[in-house]
Amino acid sequence: MVRNFLCLLFSLFFLGNVFAEGLMSKEAVEYYNEALKLQQATNFTAAEVLYQKILYMDPYNSNWQMFILNNRGAILAQQGDISNAEILFQKALEIDPNYLPPKLNLGFIYEKQRTELESIKYWLKVLNIDLDKVKPQGFVLGEEQKAKN
Repeated sequence: MVRNFLCLLFSLFFLGNVFAEGLMSKEAVEYYNEALKLQQATNFTAAEVLYQKILYMDPYNSNWQMFILNNRGAILAQQGDISNAEILFQKALEIDPNYLPPKLNLGFIYEKQRTELESIKYWLKVLNIDLDKVKPQGFVLGEEQKAKN
């Protein structure tokens, strides 16, 4: 009898958490959409509050973390804090190296902050272009040509 009661309590607890997780995810989506609107309206403080709420509600959801890191990086970049924005974009890419928005954001930062060569190399990576495959193969300078260069 006690065992059945404990099984029932465990089942209710488990089902309750599953249901609550569904509600949290729905509520998190609403907060996220509202935060995006606030961010677009340059109300960065209010957007940050909502992003923090989402992370508090669903702290183990790597998708939320990735999206929010990218968005917070964009906020910092708009505020002129490029070095910290770059850190957040890199953290988003640590979660998912194929997530395109932080790659694009880093490309824009590199275009403004780094050398043209670094920027070009980065954009080639974003576009999945392997520089070694694009270079002419088997091209060798003769000794007299090397001396001229």
